[in-house]
Amino acid sequence: MEMMIIPRFRYLLPLAAALCLTACQDGMLSKLGVEDPTKMFESGAIPGVKNAADSQEKMVVNKVEFSADHKNFSVWTGIVRDIGPYPLTDSTVVQIDVESFSSGLKNSRREHPQLVKAENTERDKVNALGVKTLVLVDLSLSQAQIDAQLDAVKEINTVFDRDHLYLAFVSGNAVTPSRQLSPYILDKYFNKWSDQKLLFRSLLEKIKEVEAGGEPWADAKQVKLLVFSDGQVYDDDNKPFDPEHFKTENDLLHAVTPGKDYLSVFYVNFGKAADDGSDDDSESHNILASVCETTGGAYFPSFNWTLLETAMVGPEIRSVASNRFDFVNPDGKVYRGDDQQVKLKFYTVKDHKLIASATAHVREGTFFHPIIVNGVSLREVLAEGLSVGLFLLLAIYLVFQFLVPYIRYRLFLRKYVIRYTGNKMALGDVAVAESCYLCKAPFVEGDEIVVKCEHTMHKSCWDENEYHCPEFGRHCKNGSHFYDKDNLLDKRNASFYLKWLLMAVLMGTCAWLAFSVYTDNVHKHLLEFIIPQGELTQEVLNVHLSPLPSYGFMLAFFLTLGVAFLAMHKRHWTDYADILLRALVAGVCSSVLYLLVSLACIALHLQSAAFLMNIIPWTLSSFLCAVIGTYGTRVHLKKSMVLMAIGVSLVSMLLWSVVYMQIGVDFRLLLLYSTLLYMIGMALAIASLAPKSEHYFLHVQGAVKSMDVALYKWFRTNSKAVVSIGRSVDCSLQLSWDLQGNVAPVHAEIAMLKGVPRLKALEDGVILGGKALEVDHPVNLRHGMSFQIGQTLFTYLEKDI
Repeated sequence: MEMMIIPRFRYLLPLAAALCLTACQDGMLSKLGVEDPTKMFESGAIPGVKNAADSQEKMVVNKVEFSADHKNFSVWTGIVRDIGPYPLTDSTVVQIDVESFSSGLKNSRREHPQLVKAENTERDKVNALGVKTLVLVDLSLSQAQIDAQLDAVKEINTVFDRDHLYLAFVSGNAVTPSRQLSPYILDKYFNKWSDQKLLFRSLLEKIKEVEAGGEPWADAKQVKLLVFSDGQVYDDDNKPFDPEHFKTENDLLHAVTPGKDYLSVFYVNFGKAADDGSDDDSESHNILASVCETTGGAYFPSFNWTLLETAMVGPEIRSVASNRFDFVNPDGKVYRGDDQQVKLKFYTVKDHKLIASATAHVREGTFFHPIIVNGVSLREVLAEGLSVGLFLLLAIYLVFQFLVPYIRYRLFLRKYVIRYTGNKMALGDVAVAESCYLCKAPFVEGDEIVVKCEHTMHKSCWDENEYHCPEFGRHCKNGSHFYDKDNLLDKRNASFYLKWLLMAVLMGTCAWLAFSVYTDNVHKHLLEFIIPQGELTQEVLNVHLSPLPSYGFMLAFFLTLGVAFLAMHKRHWTDYADILLRALVAGVCSSVLYLLVSLACIALHLQSAAFLMNIIPWTLSSFLCAVIGTYGTRVHLKKSMVLMAIGVSLVSMLLWSVVYMQIGVDFRLLLLYSTLLYMIGMALAIASLAPKSEHYFLHVQGAVKSMDVALYKWFRTNSKAVVSIGRSVDCSLQLSWDLQGNVAPVHAEIAMLKGVPRLKALEDGVILGGKALEVDHPVNLRHGMSFQIGQTLFTYLEKDI
């Protein structure tokens, strides 16, 4: 009766097992988060791994972590596609090449980080689960299929170490004992033994062995039993290899109690179905699939370690990093907020074949506050920057106070100082006078004479007359070349541009120092206030946006401060408040311009401020500084100032970008050099429009004809001279034309005090700024200041002759 039931049961089993196979596959796919089995095997999608399906690489970077000093960093990677039987942490099998890039450009070899340690973190996670794996290897297959099983075991070994991975071999009428993985087994055991095997009996024996809990399974929390085979249990005559096949089959289906999590069976087809899509024995596959389903395992039509591992250890383990790579950065490595890439390439040692690659993208530091690995401290940088500023100040002073004036004086001597050769001497087409214009003495042959203008003089008379002809100023525009050879420290020797250059270096150094120690994130808070909560991420702030307004403020504040200080020329203590206010206005305007650029970059999803977007606020800020700093002063800006501002900005930015990429100077010092370059360029541009002499005049309106009266002539020979203004013939400026105005004989006077002209009313009726000037209370005169006496309007001017 039993023999009659079993054959009939044999033909019912395929239908039942087919249902089990469908349920098993659907259950396994559901666990993996994949509903379409064809897409699962084609895409290699792994649940929990970010962008795994979209990645073109076989590995993705899950995390990058830096040490506090950025000297060391670690990269965690995950494997999203099958890379074959290659343990990435084994240097005898796999060679790892490391390359680094900055903004897409490959760095030099000396800038590449050095790999110091490779660690299989996934193996540690799996070991912590207490999982042991037993692989049942079918040695009745072709040698090519056995070699494929060998590769599969090697790949499993990349996650399960030898203490957690065991092998048993099926062939002929027996199955070998479970043996711990070893190089000897890998080298000697994977060879064809026979053409048949007792697959179900061998599997049943291993299930009982594991459930018995003896060695080596006693300490295992879970056991994963992997069956590698083609599923063949019948010979070519459709007779089972096992005489007790049907009993063994029935025992196998009931060998494991459903619902237990200790043992899970996974079947991987290594037969023809894995090669060409055909199926040798669908009945045996269905039985094996049913066992997989009962034990909570999974059925695989072909070997795919990525999917098999996920099914074995769970998506939560596969979603964590598979490997960890520790690096050491070279000293001097700079992170400045741009896209820094570290590319890992894995090659086989044997034939240098590319196995996989992964690229880590990091954005550390910012453009204006870079991170420099083992760089000098901020205090040392500030000290070095201050030294650079002081050295540059000294160098400029020496060059423009001593060297340039001396060279100009030597050229003057060569061109305009000659020996008198006698009567009818000519210089070009101009006849040379026969007597000195100053002392009136006739020239004697061999005398040194100065022919700077038509007022020829003895060289000695020229020097005694403070290096100019007597008519210089009102009737002569060329007869002057000051150089005090007896007092080289005389500030009048210096080049006109000296004070502008010194101010530029001083203000540039101050701007850099103030920005370098500037720690208040006020502009970051501004961005957070303006941009909706949640949209302003750290990544957005790190693309050198937030420091721009701070840098713009410091640059504009100090530039305007210096320009206004020099443009006003003669200053009273009340003018310093005006200068400070100008600097603050320029700084705030510049900061707002850069803040708008920051917002525009965020709105347009730009990773950095593009060149064209930078040049707009840079140029506008430069022009605003020039306008605000010189408004109402003796410096009259022209339309060319706009072009100068653009030119200086472009040159500064272009040179900055070239130097920035080419030389290895500390980034923070490079910022100082760029700031100084910009300040010097702007100072020279504005100075080119400023009066180049310190001659002061009174522009008189109300007389028969408007005229400029040279005040400096009275003070040139006598610094204590007093210029009187009134109706008297004894006054320096006699207002004889004012017949209707109430002008006193001596109504007011102008005297010089420490280089500053001061106006003092001697009688009532001196109107300054719309108000009557108090008698005997002198006020400093500034460029453009006007005052009125009677019907005459006077305007104080400082200008070139």
